Amino acid sequence: MLHEAFQDVVRAHPDGVAVQAVDGEEFTYAQLSDLVDRASVGLLGVGVQPGHHVATRLRNGPAYVATILALARLGAVHLPISVQSDRDRLRWSLAQVPVRILIHEQHDDLPETPVDTRTVDTLLAEPAPAPRTVEALPIEVRAGVFRLLETTGSTGVPKLVAWRQEDLLADRRQWLSYLKVTAEDVFLTMHPLDVAHGVDVHMFPALLAGARLVFSDPAAPPDRLLSALAESGTTIFSALPRHYQLLADSSSTTLPSLRLPLCGGAYLSPEVITQARRRLGIRIRRIYGSTEFGIVLGNMDDIAQESRGMYPLPAVEVALEPLSAQTPTLGEILARSPHTSIGYEGNPVETARAFRGGWYRTGDVGEQTTSGEYRVLGRVADVLATTSGRPIFAPQLEGALEADAAVREAAVVPSSAADDGAAPLVVVTPADGAPASDVAAAVRRLLGEHGVADRVRVVDELPHTPVGKLDKPTILRRWG
Repeated sequence: MLHEAFQDVVRAHPDGVAVQAVDGEEFTYAQLSDLVDRASVGLLGVGVQPGHHVATRLRNGPAYVATILALARLGAVHLPISVQSDRDRLRWSLAQVPVRILIHEQHDDLPETPVDTRTVDTLLAEPAPAPRTVEALPIEVRAGVFRLLETTGSTGVPKLVAWRQEDLLADRRQWLSYLKVTAEDVFLTMHPLDVAHGVDVHMFPALLAGARLVFSDPAAPPDRLLSALAESGTTIFSALPRHYQLLADSSSTTLPSLRLPLCGGAYLSPEVITQARRRLGIRIRRIYGSTEFGIVLGNMDDIAQESRGMYPLPAVEVALEPLSAQTPTLGEILARSPHTSIGYEGNPVETARAFRGGWYRTGDVGEQTTSGEYRVLGRVADVLATTSGRPIFAPQLEGALEADAAVREAAVVPSSAADDGAAPLVVVTPADGAPASDVAAAVRRLLGEHGVADRVRVVDELPHTPVGKLDKPTILRRWG
């Protein structure tokens, strides 16, 4: 399925650039196809068979792309593990399923593991096989799970989300049609291919459309990322609000080629949209989805979207489960689609809790406007009590704090998570040059205006997950 779809593109665009590595090296579709052949032979050589679990701990690049496509070709089950995972997290990941082999970087300092380990260099060491040998390779077993993708764990304990190939391919083809992607498009990603933002929003759409996939250094400062976007002629790029804010703050150029600057994964404040339009010359398009479901909502209208919401994607149904009878247009977002994940691997309790009657319960609260658009306000657990009786959500409060000139970044952890009375934990970083005492006073004043009790901490930096979300469990452990 995925490999067959990729080969259709290879036949149509053999000389087109498929992947551009971080160092600038380019691989055409024909060259990437050869790399997939070598990876397939390498995997067979170490005993990988259909249904076997194969873990990877790789950095973004052509070798990682080829390995993913080779695993799809052989009908193996892919478990991607972040290179940023520490030893405990690595051991946790390997203990979740019966992993046969871990493929890692040549110079990766691995702890002792209970599984066989091979470097990606060794896997790709053999030359590309002859055409007759390639034709004899197994071609995709269609039944069963293809990928186990870890949730980020930004709001709790991570889980493994199970996707089948047929669902993933159908879901991504619908996404391509929705975005109207062509072979002329250029996707740039700084997100690792271990997460849905990197592989599903960037890699698969690019390679299934014959477009160019450009890898950018995830650790690059905003000015270098801005240069990469401009110099590569990127047309489609997806990032979190924080990334767009950093780009706007360091802006020295506009991005006229960027036709679809997508933004999802966290609360998007009107201030970020305005700054991106004024300083980068782009109109951010809102998207909303999850690792478990794919993209649920979007708005591709080429207009200023400060006050706009989103609509369900084609083939996606959305409903709200009201939080109370008094707020019928405010409730938890439920979504269903003919092509989504099958739940959490080895966790039937959580699967039954999240997937009920064909609907996926997102855990996020949305509001439906009179025009039929949906606005995402935050997690169900993000609601904050106020003295006025009118609730406010943690992401909205974070946006309000960040609009204050004294605050660079804010994290609000509700009391239900902090388990410490009614006051949420509020941790902020000061804007450049702002004294911590002034920042704390400004934060307490704004919280008072919203009727929110507080426990304020001013720190130098806030921790983030590999995709750039606030790591609230870590924030709570450090400062709660």
